[in-house]
Amino acid sequence: MAIRWQEIVVIPEIEEDVICDCCGQPACSAEGRLVHNEAPLGRFSVRWRPGEPDHPARHVLYLGDWNRKGGMDDGPAVAAADYRGGENHGFYLRDDAAQLLQMLRPWRPHFIRRADAIGQPLGEVLFAMLDAIHVKDPRLQDIRSWAITP
Repeated sequence: MAIRWQEIVVIPEIEEDVICDCCGQPACSAEGRLVHNEAPLGRFSVRWRPGEPDHPARHVLYLGDWNRKGGMDDGPAVAAADYRGGENHGFYLRDDAAQLLQMLRPWRPHFIRRADAIGQPLGEVLFAMLDAIHVKDPRLQDIRSWAITP
């Protein structure tokens, strides 16, 4: 059975002003948890530059058990996606994980690549998580406004 974004509960947690990793400009960061059927589904973080729809909003999904240090088979997993505004607004799964994996090195997470997700059941879950965050987290109103609707 597939997970639908409407079934995912988004629990906002930390929100702070940060500096963008890629351009050094002021940015916002929001973190939180995702729950499905009262069971933990994962965590997330979103970084974006307010009012800048041409600058992608980076979403990172953290799946699995991050309380222990595991390997690829039994440890945590991480996926990254950018949300872009404009006429072609939407999410794009990213494969450029070097900096992210370096920061998460103590946990040795498995990075979920586009090819492992697109067209697969795992991809449906990832996009359901991204959609739930995008629609339900009240802190992301600025990002939601980036979509150009006819």
